[in-house]
Amino acid sequence: MKKYRKQILICAGLVIFANAAAQKQNNDSTVNRTVVVENQYNPEVMDAFKVNVLPKIEEPAVPKAQINYASSVHPLGTFPVYHMDAMSREIAQDEARRGYVRLSYGNRNNTDLKGAYLWNITDRDVLDVMASFYGYSGNIYAGYDFDAITGIPTLNYDKEWKHRFFRTDASLKYSHDFNKVSLYVGGNFASQVFSYMPDVQGAASSSQNGGKVETPSFGHQLFMTGEGFAGVSSVKETLPVEFGLQLGYKTFGRKHGIYIPGGISESMARTQGFVSADINETQKIGISFDMTNVFYDKAFNNYSLVKLHPHYSVHTESVRFNAGVNVDFQVSNGGGLKLSPDVRFDYTFADSYVLYIHLTGNTRLNDFATLNAFSPFWAESTQLNTSYTPYDAKLGLKASPLAGLGFELYGGYRETRNELFSMPYNENGGIYNKISQAKARVAYAGLSADYVFRDLFDFGFSGNYYNWSVPAGMDGLLWIKPSYRLNFHARAKVFNGFHATAKYTYEGRKKIYGIKADAVNELNIGAEYLFNDRVNVFLKLNNLLNKNYVTENGYPVQGFNVMAGVSLNF
Repeated sequence: MKKYRKQILICAGLVIFANAAAQKQNNDSTVNRTVVVENQYNPEVMDAFKVNVLPKIEEPAVPKAQINYASSVHPLGTFPVYHMDAMSREIAQDEARRGYVRLSYGNRNNTDLKGAYLWNITDRDVLDVMASFYGYSGNIYAGYDFDAITGIPTLNYDKEWKHRFFRTDASLKYSHDFNKVSLYVGGNFASQVFSYMPDVQGAASSSQNGGKVETPSFGHQLFMTGEGFAGVSSVKETLPVEFGLQLGYKTFGRKHGIYIPGGISESMARTQGFVSADINETQKIGISFDMTNVFYDKAFNNYSLVKLHPHYSVHTESVRFNAGVNVDFQVSNGGGLKLSPDVRFDYTFADSYVLYIHLTGNTRLNDFATLNAFSPFWAESTQLNTSYTPYDAKLGLKASPLAGLGFELYGGYRETRNELFSMPYNENGGIYNKISQAKARVAYAGLSADYVFRDLFDFGFSGNYYNWSVPAGMDGLLWIKPSYRLNFHARAKVFNGFHATAKYTYEGRKKIYGIKADAVNELNIGAEYLFNDRVNVFLKLNNLLNKNYVTENGYPVQGFNVMAGVSLNF
């Protein structure tokens, strides 16, 4: 991933849904064909909820032989699939390795440990387990100067602060295939311990004025989350009507948080399902269902959100068309009926070009897990409303004119009501990240290109432009939103088994009220060596320019840091 994205939601179990609902591609074209080849079990994206506080580790990977742009218009693609499954069981090879372990360590006690195993107990029984531990504890720059009029912060580099953030995750999923249906059950757990940043600038100012500052304890924050789920789905292509149903329950608890004494916990009961059927070889119809009931033990209001998604799709050799609508109804907490389109048209011409027009939308719960994925340092005393995107219009062109060369050009316009915005603030001796909401519109455009030459080298770049607008008087919310973003990456073979890597990111911010946040300006380089297709050793030099800037989580990033490690497939 090129952004951190990256986020804390422990949600699993819908991979079977996605497999069961996958479209047939009997008349697929060259540009749309995606070939899935199983290698060793290498679950690099096990935690879709992962919070980006650790320098990203990218495992050694075999370069792509060529660029194949695939355009999926399946209506159930909006289903969140967060489980750690990394392989397609339909094409599983007996000789493929099922286990994966990674250990890495660096300065500031940067630690990243992961382990996973996919155990085919029998031909019909599969057990999938995963555990990870990551985080760091070390000095980073600390301190903000807050503008007296606007309240917009700017980083102050005079002080350092020993920051601590560690997270532990574990998940388990068991599935059994019958002749026509598949049953599964599983669960997840995560524990996040961290410290808030002290307001060192405010404390220094008070000391100069003779005031006494009582700094509260910031080092014992604890967020915990867990989930259990069970589901049933039809086995692909065994029944005329495909279906899936999953029931789940998860909790998210905050201890030692500010504003709400004793902390607060959130519970969610969720029911998800779909039914779909082929009309003929090229046409399909279906409907998906999602109901989430959210409960709190104190302070906040309980509410429920019901989402229906009827859809119709046509796939031919040159045309992929999907027509659907999102019908969402919420009870309490700013509830009501919300409608949004899901219309996608993809046209393939000249064998290697895809012109697409998409008009979509969605409704997103801003539950605790969503907020924690946005920023682990959030501290809210008021309940946030559900975010609603009535439309997101996008026009683009994808092409692969030569083997190994691919590019994409696109532009669009999106409106979101109750969009999330990040803004640090100081209170009672600490720095917290306030998550605000407002109606926002953004015009965006992008260009990307990638080139791969055998196993010798591959490189690519992407550029994105954003033009944000918010209601009058609320421009301060845009202080950390990107105006444009540039990314470059390269990987070259030095000799057999040994590769060098480089990645550069630059993200410009908009000047707000005469104040401009520091740009993202990060260069990472690395080296990796593969032993016997089993053992990888790697070295990463992150933030080589030693730049200090704030990401959307509201806290400064680490300066220059080094991580080294080894991974094993078995």
